[in-house]
Amino acid sequence: MSRWVIAILAVAALGARAEQPQDFARSVALGTDGKDALYEITLPAAVYEGAVRADLGDLRVFNGAGEVVPHAFRARVTETTEKQAPPAVNLALFPLHGDVTKGVAGSDFRFEKRGDRIVVQLHTREGEPVRERRLLGYVADASAIDRPIRALVFALPAGADNVVARLRLESSEDLAEWRFVGEAQVVRLESGGQRLERLRAEFPPRKAKYLRISSTGQARPLELAGVAAEPGESTVTVEAARRWTQAPGVPAVAAKDAAGGYEFDLGGQFPADRVRLALPQQNTVVQVELLSRAKPGDPWRPVTAAVAYRLSRQGEEITSPDIPIRTNTDRYWLLRVDQRGGGLGSGQPLLNAGWVPHRLVFAARGDAPFQLAFGNREAKPAAYAIETLVPGYKSDAELKLAEATVGEAAAPPAAAAPRSAEPFKWLSDRPDWKRWTLWGSLVVAVLLLGLMAVRLGRQMSKPSEPPKS
Repeated sequence: MSRWVIAILAVAALGARAEQPQDFARSVALGTDGKDALYEITLPAAVYEGAVRADLGDLRVFNGAGEVVPHAFRARVTETTEKQAPPAVNLALFPLHGDVTKGVAGSDFRFEKRGDRIVVQLHTREGEPVRERRLLGYVADASAIDRPIRALVFALPAGADNVVARLRLESSEDLAEWRFVGEAQVVRLESGGQRLERLRAEFPPRKAKYLRISSTGQARPLELAGVAAEPGESTVTVEAARRWTQAPGVPAVAAKDAAGGYEFDLGGQFPADRVRLALPQQNTVVQVELLSRAKPGDPWRPVTAAVAYRLSRQGEEITSPDIPIRTNTDRYWLLRVDQRGGGLGSGQPLLNAGWVPHRLVFAARGDAPFQLAFGNREAKPAAYAIETLVPGYKSDAELKLAEATVGEAAAPPAAAAPRSAEPFKWLSDRPDWKRWTLWGSLVVAVLLLGLMAVRLGRQMSKPSEPPKS
């Protein structure tokens, strides 16, 4: 009897065969050049339309021999932070004239606005007016810059071709107290048709409303034609490029949503994190609520509430911005419109969903061609962690892999339709020999085990014979 049990278990093991491309409803061809061990692709929209699991657990990558090869998902990056250096800002420049022997530090000055002009008045420390007016330096107005300044760029007058000067830079918030910033060397030399210039002075970023520029260590102060300030770098959030899918609205079926309710079918399980409403009529402003669900029979779940508008002003159309939401893979959506003010009027709205597609990495093991298969409800998640698949992985930003090309979605030869979630629906589908083999083997094994138990019980119930002398 044990030999029969072993045979049945062997049949069951044969029934649990490895996954094959024809077990999946859809596939896309992956093109590789055969030069790298790892390749990556950006999942096309067809994958989200044909996958039966919202977590993409039914995805598989097969090689030319129909063998499964390892794959992993990279982290989805929906936005990044970048440092940007704003352009230089030209500053208003005010020349300072005074006694050369006393210098800029030995004179007091103040600004006075007269009409559309700003007048600089200088006095000596003793309060006497300055009689001999010679150029001592400049004051630059940087009050319009709200970020720290990291550099100054000087402009020299026309004809100033042989210049070597050292400048002293100071900053102030009130034009009364000055703090040392640094020194700058300005150079412009010409020789044999070649020019050597050094007109930029960089220093630790410093926020200042006013800058004082004066010459040091030379009899004749340097004359400037202008000065520009370079603000410090700023951190800017840059959103990743999103793909969009559009669904037309149809009047809601449920009685409670019949007034001002519209349903949408996105046609797939897209990881949407932005939604955009297109209203049918101009000059419409409405309060709306968005809800979603994964399957038609599920209850609606609230997603967000917002104000949507479409206005015309001076010949230009102004529409409400995209609405950010938490990543949502539901396929079915409901729009409830507040009917105060007439709702949307005539026509049907459109719902646009934006998402950042996943990046999939796979090992090019075996021979080409490779293919990405999906659409099998019985498949379980099989993706590796990216740290496991990529040796020496440190950060996703440093991971540079070869790109594989992605073909059009198609059905593999003798493809099986995705299994329905409805009970007993699979009985009407194409015969699934894997399923029938497993169930048949288990039933036969249970019957044989039961038969063995009955025989063993009968043997134990027989009276034992007396021992022979």
